[in-house]
Amino acid sequence: MPQFDLALFSPQIIWLAIAFGILWILMARIGLPRVERTMVERSQQIENDLDSARDMKKEADELTARYEASLAEARAKSAAISERTKVEIRAHSDKILGEVEARLDTKIAESQAAIDKDIADALKDVDAIAADIAATVITRLTDDEVSEKTIKDTIAHIRSEAA
Repeated sequence: MPQFDLALFSPQIIWLAIAFGILWILMARIGLPRVERTMVERSQQIENDLDSARDMKKEADELTARYEASLAEARAKSAAISERTKVEIRAHSDKILGEVEARLDTKIAESQAAIDKDIADALKDVDAIAADIAATVITRLTDDEVSEKTIKDTIAHIRSEAA
C-alpha cells in the first residue's frame, strides 16, 4: 500500500496539513459564517414566532374573558326572564284561582241557600205532619179534640227548648 511507504510518508503529511489548512480556512471564512447566519436567522424567526404566539395568547385570553362576560350576562338575563315569567305565571294562576274560588264560593252559597230552603220547607212539612199525628194520637187516646193552634204552640215550645 502506497500510504505506508516511508518514502512517500513526508509528502503525504505535508499535503495533509495543506488540505487541512485550506479546509480550515474555507470553513472559517465561508461555511461557519453561513451556519452562524442561518442560526441567527432561525433564532430571530423563533423569537418572532414566540412573540407572535404570546400576542395571540394574550388576544385569545382577552376574547375568552369577553366571551365569559357575555356568557355570564346572558345567563343573568335568562335567569331574570325566567324569574319574571315565573312571577307572571304565578300571578296569572293566582288570578284564575281567585276567580274559580269566587265562583265556587258563589255556587256553595247558592247551594247552601237552596239546602237551607229545602230544610225549612221540610221542617214546615214535618211540623204539619207532627201536628196531624199529635192531633190523631190525642184524639184516639183521649177521645178529645185539641185545637190546631194548641198543638202548633206546643211544637214551637218543644223546638225552642231543643235549640
